[in-house]
Amino acid sequence: MKYARFSPVYQMNRLKVYAWRRGGAEGRSQAAERSEADGGPQRQDPAARTGNESPIKKSMLNESRFRICGLVALAIALIGCNSGADKIYKESKIVMGTVVEITVAHHSEEQARSAIADGMSEFQRIDDLMSSYKPDSVVSRVNQSGSAGKVPVGEEVFRVLREAVAVSGDSGGAFDPTIWPVSQLWGFDRGGSIPIPELLTNKLPMVGYKNVIFDDSAFSVGFKSNGMGLDLGAIAKGWAIDRAMEKLMARGIRKAIIDAGGDLRVIGTRPGKDFWRIGVQHPRDPGALIFTFELRDTAIVTSGDYERFFVADGVRYHHILNPLTGQPARSCQSVTVLAPTAAEADACATAAFVLGPSEGLAFLRARPGVRGVIAGADGQLHWTDTALAEMARR
Repeated sequence: MKYARFSPVYQMNRLKVYAWRRGGAEGRSQAAERSEADGGPQRQDPAARTGNESPIKKSMLNESRFRICGLVALAIALIGCNSGADKIYKESKIVMGTVVEITVAHHSEEQARSAIADGMSEFQRIDDLMSSYKPDSVVSRVNQSGSAGKVPVGEEVFRVLREAVAVSGDSGGAFDPTIWPVSQLWGFDRGGSIPIPELLTNKLPMVGYKNVIFDDSAFSVGFKSNGMGLDLGAIAKGWAIDRAMEKLMARGIRKAIIDAGGDLRVIGTRPGKDFWRIGVQHPRDPGALIFTFELRDTAIVTSGDYERFFVADGVRYHHILNPLTGQPARSCQSVTVLAPTAAEADACATAAFVLGPSEGLAFLRARPGVRGVIAGADGQLHWTDTALAEMARR
């Protein structure tokens, strides 16, 4: 299988992962490569890139320098010439309403394939448990019967709900797993439409994380009010990534990327490098990157108003809703969060997006091990810390 010299290894909905290598013969490998003459994206003066920056500039990594390809469903790249060298194995599948792609580097194809299969199975298992759209899922059973009494959900779903509600409390309700009654009115899964104001007004009182009842002894959950419902879409994918990564590591995998529609976690490094290079999409230019990071052993998630949206009368209506108003949050274009786990990064990115640059940064800084960058509605970049700003390449 041949690839254009500057084509990316793969592209996700929100985060695009690239792996560059230099050199003549290597330029024909599958990796998204750059020539020695290109020199890679240049760093700006760190002093000019911290705090509140000037409006977003297009990444140096735009279409004039890279041909951004679509998602590669299955690719195998030979990384080294030695028989014992690690090779990259990659598979993708549509699950949890998005494209999930698992990439591992290992010397044994059999071990790599088995690990990928185990990881994919975790996504399906968690989707069956936590989808609000599957009538037989545990979450759907809570939505159907939770107002009448507590519903047993099992330890795993109970734990995810506890973590979701904890983020709700820390963010003052900017993240709320009970947004389901309102999100259904917007219907972004069906293309989206502006709700009738009276319906929205009637549904808003049904949103409130403080009205979730927990029974720790029985791992059961219920609601204090009629009409409430759970939507774990802003944490379940991250949780699935973490569980899938555990499966990979149990199979002996130490170098891997798991991506679920832009919710991403990496372990180890790309073969021949000391990192995996992660590119974050420009929120206003689908063909460009806003910046890249060189990462290992972390999760990175971006929430943006460009992921699911529709335009009515010249106004963009996107899927990240403010639980207090029921309307799309308007203070940000995108939020990128790095955290120890994908579940935490997932929930925190949504919360910070709703909070906006000032409160969002304060929220992120208060969480141990969590860092991030917020692109405000005006395009300015706001960083949690100077070191992260210096680490970003553009």
